Amino acid sequence: MDADIDEAIKAGKISTLANIILTVVKGVAGIAANSTALIADSLHSMIDILSSLLVWIGIKIAEKPPDKEHPYGHFKAESLAELGVGTAIVITALFIMYDAVNELILRKIPEFEYYAIAAAAFSVVVNEALARYKISVGLKTKSSSLIAEGKHSRTDVIASLAVVLGFILIYFGYWWADAVVAIAISILILQIGCEILKNAVDVLMDRVDAETALRITNYVERMRGVESVDFVGVRGTWRNKIVEVHFTVSPGVSLEEVEEITEKIESIKKEIPDIIDVIPVVKFSKKISKVAIPVNETGEYSGDLNSPYFEIFDLKKGAKIRIVNEYSKAERRKGYLIAKMLRNFGVDCIVLKKVGEGAKSHFKNMGIVVNIIDNNRSVEEIVEEVKEANR
Repeated sequence: MDADIDEAIKAGKISTLANIILTVVKGVAGIAANSTALIADSLHSMIDILSSLLVWIGIKIAEKPPDKEHPYGHFKAESLAELGVGTAIVITALFIMYDAVNELILRKIPEFEYYAIAAAAFSVVVNEALARYKISVGLKTKSSSLIAEGKHSRTDVIASLAVVLGFILIYFGYWWADAVVAIAISILILQIGCEILKNAVDVLMDRVDAETALRITNYVERMRGVESVDFVGVRGTWRNKIVEVHFTVSPGVSLEEVEEITEKIESIKKEIPDIIDVIPVVKFSKKISKVAIPVNETGEYSGDLNSPYFEIFDLKKGAKIRIVNEYSKAERRKGYLIAKMLRNFGVDCIVLKKVGEGAKSHFKNMGIVVNIIDNNRSVEEIVEEVKEANR
């Protein structure tokens, strides 16, 4: 097992043991002093025991490797644990609020006891140490559930401080202070619980990580041959992310180039270690951007690979250039050499009157579409026909 995971599990065990001690200390002191706030704080620590167990179980399950029934792994188990922690916090907050309101209605007056203040102060120190320890380990191991547990312990610190304040106010005769403090504690705990629930639900509902998605989109858009990035989905936990990239390549991109683009996209895992899997989905564009038309010395359409020139039309910019056919007299591999030459000019379509299977295969491998027009037409008419078919 990974050393970081061992440390995360160890943190969960330490938290469980500490909360058992706090539950007993605050529970006994709260009952003896008849303090709703301190009893509520004790119950809060009891819920922390359940939360710590959930975190420990969640981390253990999340580390299981993928299998047939779970091909993407078990990493969401940690978010389920986080969901359990958040739910426990919310339930605790509502329970404390209910008891505090009853205390106000019944005008229940707790007894001022120094041992009760000592129990609450002890809870402050222990919970602050736990909060710092769990958040530190959570950040190191990138465990969202452990960080959530750390935040939970930080609410315990505030709750116990509020209990101390309540006892001080009781000492000065404010009988209602205990209940008001308990209500304040419950509102604070409820807010933090809802935040933790939201984070867990976002992961379980596959909410997109917008920042990482934008970073990947910019990375893929800069790749040669990519016409557009249609969709980037980044889902998963902070420590384990799965990325799905849908992109469109232009007609002039060969199968070899598509494979290169796919490999580059998959290499994102090396740059962003939290990504455990990348799923590229390629779509081939039917739109033609540059068309090559073979012409003779007078600029008339010849439709032959032996022609001395090619006129290349950029359909997007409305521009054209004429290039020399360097391989018009080549005796071997003419189709391959011409296809490679035109590919260097970004051509993704060539118009011919006829073409052999060998040459056609070379054009296809270079990502160049072969359009057969065997009747005599002007170059302008051919360009308009290609434009019309491209709409």
